[in-house]
Amino acid sequence: MKKLLALLLALVMVVSVSAVGSANAFADDVKTTHHKIGIAHYTDAGKAVDAIRAFLDGISGPMNLEFVYATLSTYDEATNLTAMQNLISSGCEGILMSADMGTPAILEECESAGVYVAGFLCDYNQSYWTANEEVFGNEYFLGTVCDGHADIGFYAEDVAAQVIANGYKHIGVVIFPEYAYPNQAAASRVFREKIDEFNATAADADKIEVYEDQVLNFSPLEATYFSNYPEMDCLFSIAAGAGMVYPTMVANGKTNIPLYTSGFEGTDDADNFGSSGNGCFKGTLCSTAEAMVYPLCLMVDKLNGTGYADLPEKAERVDCSALEILSDEDMAKVKERALYYSADFADSFLSGEEVVQLCASYNSDATYANLVDVINHMGVADLK
Repeated sequence: MKKLLALLLALVMVVSVSAVGSANAFADDVKTTHHKIGIAHYTDAGKAVDAIRAFLDGISGPMNLEFVYATLSTYDEATNLTAMQNLISSGCEGILMSADMGTPAILEECESAGVYVAGFLCDYNQSYWTANEEVFGNEYFLGTVCDGHADIGFYAEDVAAQVIANGYKHIGVVIFPEYAYPNQAAASRVFREKIDEFNATAADADKIEVYEDQVLNFSPLEATYFSNYPEMDCLFSIAAGAGMVYPTMVANGKTNIPLYTSGFEGTDDADNFGSSGNGCFKGTLCSTAEAMVYPLCLMVDKLNGTGYADLPEKAERVDCSALEILSDEDMAKVKERALYYSADFADSFLSGEEVVQLCASYNSDATYANLVDVINHMGVADLK
């Protein structure tokens, strides 16, 4: 009897997921409308990409959504505009994009085509400060969810606390160019302020030296960096350390230098984190793919002609929880339970049905405040 029931349940699920192009209903009689959404991410490989696709695949059935993927650039506006045009031509009704490059021109193109745009895991800092009315004031831009927090100073403060507690004395700092990632330069300043506060009252023998920022122009760290700073005993690579810094450390026998970074590839950084492997990685920060529900729910509601009663008049950029990994215990939780690590939808913070219930289109009790609250409970402490 159990096998028979399992078989019947499986058949019901297959029928439900295959109902693309028509209303999709599940047990509680909620009917979802089919929409075609473009997903334009700034890269097409890595842990984040795998997690994003696993999450979207997992919710596509209950949400009755079809996704089309494109790859953007973080520095070439023409590439991004072409990618948007291709998504529009493919029939996308809305586009979620994670790169804020050429956004005003993109919005002009999308507005003329009647296609809505929203951001995911990107702070849209450039648009927010230099083209706010053109972007955030445009009715076709629905807002964005940041890659964690618009201000990542909290992570810089936590790393500074660990540097002080562990007695490191000579610290390197690596960032991407400020024009592309202004928050990294801001995080470097916060880190330095915390170290300066410590130095102000510390004995001379305990004072900490922080070297000037090393800016990576989207290429790996050069080996000469280590010869320039032979006394360095800790490295804070706010830029993507697993791909841009760690390989250089390995090639030059520098994995004895503790590395705090951002981003998470889930291979070398997980295997060599804390007390594992060579122990080079001591901290990292990344955001969850599931935070995409913020722009996605706003998009679905807009396409369905409805919205939250408490929806702000102007598009917003909102923070979400970050996976801040600073201990063996944190890493163990991420490896065991996080979609970001496993790319297994079973590890998602949200089921497809739960995402449906976040939409005002399908749940009269859904609120904008609750949507924002949900994406802010996706940190390490919230893992199942």
